[in-house]
Amino acid sequence: MKVLFPRSLTMDRLEAISPAPAWRGEVRGLLGKLSEKLMSEPSATLKALGFWLRPAHLKQMALLVDGTRMRPRGKVLQVAPGNVDTLFIYVALLALWLGNVVVVRLSSRQGEDEARLLDILHALAETQCWSEELQRLVLVRCEYDDPDWTAQMSSADMRIFWGSDNTIRRLSTVPKPSHCIDLGMGHKHSLCLLHAKKVLDNKDGQLAALFLRDTLEFAQQGCASPRTLIWFGSASCVAAAQEVFWPAVEEVAKDFIATGRYQLDDASALERLSGLQQLALDGCVHDPWQRVGCLVRLPVEELSQRQELGHPAHGVVYEWAINDLSELAAQLKPWHQTLSYFGWDRSELTEWATHQAVLGLDRIESVGQALIFHPIWDGLNLLQQLGRQLR
Repeated sequence: MKVLFPRSLTMDRLEAISPAPAWRGEVRGLLGKLSEKLMSEPSATLKALGFWLRPAHLKQMALLVDGTRMRPRGKVLQVAPGNVDTLFIYVALLALWLGNVVVVRLSSRQGEDEARLLDILHALAETQCWSEELQRLVLVRCEYDDPDWTAQMSSADMRIFWGSDNTIRRLSTVPKPSHCIDLGMGHKHSLCLLHAKKVLDNKDGQLAALFLRDTLEFAQQGCASPRTLIWFGSASCVAAAQEVFWPAVEEVAKDFIATGRYQLDDASALERLSGLQQLALDGCVHDPWQRVGCLVRLPVEELSQRQELGHPAHGVVYEWAINDLSELAAQLKPWHQTLSYFGWDRSELTEWATHQAVLGLDRIESVGQALIFHPIWDGLNLLQQLGRQLR
C-alpha cells in the first residue's frame, strides 16, 4: 500500500492518529484556505470544489444537522470512484470536518485534477498551522487484496464504497467490527426532463450550454450525468422542440470541443461505437441512432435496466417522450439518482415525487446543476452519517 498523502506516513503512525472533536475552527480555517487555493486554479473542476468550500457555503451545510452534540465516527474509510477522480475529496473533507480520521483508497487511474489536488494538499501540509489537521487525512493507492489495506478495511468504524454493484458486494464481504457502518454508492442512472413547450418559449439561449455542462463534464461518466433525456408534451410539441433544441446543442458543443472542455479520443469513440452495436445486438434499442456533433441521439420507448446498464457514456443520449408525469413515475427504480429539469418550478417536481412515493430519484436539480455535490447524496444526509449524534 503506497501512501500518497501525507508524506512519510508509516502504518504505525497511521494507527496512532486519533479523531478530533467535530466542527473544529481549525478545520474550518483549513477548508477556507483550501478554497482560496482552488479558486485560483485554471481547472473548472478544482474551481468548483473551491467554490463549494467557501466559508459561506460551509455555514449553510452545517445547518443540515444539529451540530451541538455531533461526534466523529472514528476512522472513516473510503474507496474512491474511478470515473470522477475528485469526487472522493468532497466526502473526505466533510468527514475530516466532523473530526474523523479519513483513509481513502484512490483509483489506479490518476487524472490531472487529482494530481494537482495532491500538490496543493502537500503544500498546505508543510504549513505548521494546517499540518495537524491534515494528518487525519490519508490518501493511498493499492490493490484491493493488499494486506495493509485489508487491515484498514477490517478496523474501520465506517466504510464508504463507490463503484459497480459487483465491486461493492465484494468489498462488503471483508470482515469489519460489528459497529461499523457500510455505505455503498453503486450503479446509478440519471435523467433530464425537458418541458417541450417551455423549450419552445425559451429565449435566453442558455439551455443547450446548461444541458451540455451536465452531460459532457466527466465524459458523461458521473453518476449524476444525465444519460436519458425525457421530453414532456404532445408528439407535435416535442417534435418542434427537438428541432430547436438539438441544433443549438450541436452549435454549443463545438465550443466545448474548441476550448478543451470535452474531447472524444479514439479509444472513447471506439468504446462508444462498440456499446451502441452491443445495445442493438441485445435488442435493447430498435431505432437507428443519430449523430449531433459530438453527441449521439438514440430513441427509446421506456426506462429499461438492460439498456441503462449497457449505456456506453461518451455523449450517448437516450431520448424518450411522455405526455404525463405518471408515465415517468411508473418506471422509476432505486438506481435512478438525479433528475435535472427545465420548465418547472423545483417545488412542483419535489412535491410530485414525494406524493407519488416514487422508488427512484434522490436528487432533483435544475438543468446545469446536476453535477454539483450536495451533502444530501443518494438519499442520505452524509453529515449525519459521518458523525454520531449524542442524545
